Formats: sequence, C-alpha cells, structure tokens
Amino acid sequence: MSEGDPPIKRYRKEIKDDSDSDDSKYVPYVPIKERKKQKLLKLGRLGQIKEAEQSKVKSSSENDSNIEDEDEDQAWGRKNNISLLDQHTELKKLAEAKKVSAVERQLRKEEEILESVAEKKALMGVSELAKGIQYSEPIKTSWRPPRHILAMSEARHERLRAELRILVEGEDVPSPIRSFKEMKLHKGIIAGLEEKKIKKPTPIQIQGIPTVLSGRDMIGIAFTGSGKTLVFALPLIMFCLEQEMKMPFIKNEGPYGLIICPSRELAKQTFDIIQFFCDALQKHGMPEIRSCLAIGGVPVSESIEIIQRGVHIMVATPGRLMDMLEKKNSTVKRLQILMYGRSGSYD
Repeated sequence: MSEGDPPIKRYRKEIKDDSDSDDSKYVPYVPIKERKKQKLLKLGRLGQIKEAEQSKVKSSSENDSNIEDEDEDQAWGRKNNISLLDQHTELKKLAEAKKVSAVERQLRKEEEILESVAEKKALMGVSELAKGIQYSEPIKTSWRPPRHILAMSEARHERLRAELRILVEGEDVPSPIRSFKEMKLHKGIIAGLEEKKIKKPTPIQIQGIPTVLSGRDMIGIAFTGSGKTLVFALPLIMFCLEQEMKMPFIKNEGPYGLIICPSRELAKQTFDIIQFFCDALQKHGMPEIRSCLAIGGVPVSESIEIIQRGVHIMVATPGRLMDMLEKKNSTVKRLQILMYGRSGSYD
C-alpha cells in the first residue's frame, strides 16, 4: 500500500462456532441419589395436592376414609429422606390396615342389616305360617304345683333363685320347687331316683322340671353333669303315662314325644335313662311306656317293631329320623312334645 492511498478500515467479525448449539443442548449430570430425592419431593407435592383436593369434598359418611388418606399423605411428606424400600414396606402395611378396616366396616353393616330383618317370632312350620296360626297359650296339662307353693310370694321365689344362682327370662315364670315329691312325680319315678342315689334336685331341675310340667317352652343351659336330661325326660314320661292311662296307644300310633340328639352316643345315653324310669313305673303296676331308639348302627327293624306296637317316646338322631320319615316307617302326626338334646351342637 502506497502513502497516498486512503487508510483501510478493518472490522472484527465474531464467528460463532457450532459449539454454541452444543452448549445449549447440554444437560448436566445429576447423581442417582439426587434424582431419587427429587422424585420423593415430587411425590410429596402430589400428596399435598391430593390432600387439598380431598379437603374440599367431605361428607359425614366418608370421614374415616378421608382421615386415613390424610394420614397416608402426611406420611409421604415426613419420609422424604427414607429409602424407597422402607417406604414400600410402610405403604404395604398401610394398605393391609385399610383392607382390614374396610372388612370390619362391611361386617358391621351386615350385622346391622341382619338385626333389622331378624325374625322375632318362634319357629313354625310352613303350613302354620301359611294359615297364620299363632300360639299364644302354652300346652294345657293337668299338672298343678302344690297349694303351699302357689301361696308363696314371688319375692320368696326370687330369693330361692338368687340363693341357687338360677337365672330366668320370660313372662310368668313357673315357681321353683325344691323336692321331687313336691313336683308330684309318680312314686315309681321317685323310687327310680332313689335307686340312682338321686335325693335332691339340682338347680336346673328345681326350675326346669316345673316349667316343663306346666307345658311351657323352655331352653335350659347348665354345666355338664347337672342333670339336664332328667329335666325333659321325667316330665315327658309323666305326660306319656297320663295319655296311656286315659286311652292306651294302638298299633302304629305315636310317637307322642320326640327327642332329637346330635350324636349316637348321646341318643343311646338318653334312651337308657328313659327306659330305666319306664321300667321303674312298670314295676309299680303302671302301664308299659314304650320307647324306641332310632340311630345309625342299630337295625331299623328293631325300631319299626316297637313303632308297630304303638310307641310313646322316640329318641333319634337327625339322619336316621329323616330316613325313617322318608320311607314312611314312622310318622309325626301324633307328636305333641319335641325336645332337643344339646341344641347348640346342631349346624
């Protein structure tokens, strides 16, 4: 360049490289621990949002579930620094607790429904329900308590029950009687009791035997060995004796009384007791009171033979009884008294 030429201006150009675009796309590396922490914070935030939404819509019927959800959300917020494995374990426990509480609520609802629709009437047959038959009076019997028992006040009966720890429920409960003789049992039965070394009645017999003799329905609960079998066996034998003396049973008539037992062993034991006192009556010149045993393991022919002669009392298990009724080997048209041995054992 010569001295006369004008000066040349030079401009500085900034050249942008492609490295700028790469820098804009660069994402810094975040350690795994930090990423887990961010996720937990995010979950905690979601829990807070969920809590806020649920707090807007509340109803009285869903208070329990809302409280549980709030507790769960609060648990999320408090456990941001706890490992996922520990939180998974805690959440699993919460889910199980919620499941159990839901089942309990459902059971309570079902119990309330059952209580609301439970029948408050006694068990009756289909024909009785169809005809609208209602039993308001007990079975009429000829038995009456002694006059001196009737003359006693109700307060005296209550004192006796309290002394013997007898609990009763119902209306117009019959008076308790403290001796077999005052119960007006036949002398043959009293002789049989003496032969068995039974001199005084037990508490359930003191209250139960007069109740059954009065023709009242009864459910008796007492400990094993308290003499519950005699409570229904002795009055039943007395009723059958009264019927036989008024009008003897003819062929294929009966049974007048039916005792259903849940097991063969109990049925055999009950039958032996009844047969013993029936024999004791016959020894004292009374008519024969025929009883039969209908259980599995005993030939049906033996029961049919007694039924054909006219049976007063039948002791049976449910299975054999149903079989005999289906095959027309027996009938319950003459049945007046039904008793269950150990009613709590039936399904």
